[in-house]
Parts: sequence; C-alpha cells; structure tokens
Amino acid sequence: MITRSAFLDIVRDELGLPLTKLELGTDFDQLLHWESLHVLRLVVALERETGHRISVSRLLTEQSLEGVYQRVIEGGDPR
Repeated sequence: MITRSAFLDIVRDELGLPLTKLELGTDFDQLLHWESLHVLRLVVALERETGHRISVSRLLTEQSLEGVYQRVIEGGDPR
C-alpha cells in the first residue's frame, strides 16, 4: 500500500507539480499547470512504485488526484 504522502511525493517528483495535500482533492481542471498527459506519466510512476499494473481506463473517470489515489490503494491488477 502506498501512503498519501508517498503518493504526493510521486506527483511532485514525477510530474514536477508542487502540490499540497489540500490540492489532491482539487478537480484537474482547477489545478494550475495540469495536463491530461500527466495521468499517463503518473500511471507509469505508480506502477513502478507499487509493482502492480494500473488500468488507465479506470483512472480516466477520476476528476482529481485524490480519486486517482483512492483507485491506486484499492489495488491494481497483479502482474
């Protein structure tokens, strides 16, 4: 399991977005510098970190990083 703090560190390091914990719940369209391709980069980083395959299609329905985090802690598809 990945902690919320570790998830935020991945977002900061991999995407270069200096977000706070409070901004995890902000809708993507309200985040400064958010681009849709960030989701793909985040999936690659999270798969590397967790060792689990993560379905991009499941994440595309999420509206915030908090939603992505919740999907990730629910578990990915085992490799």
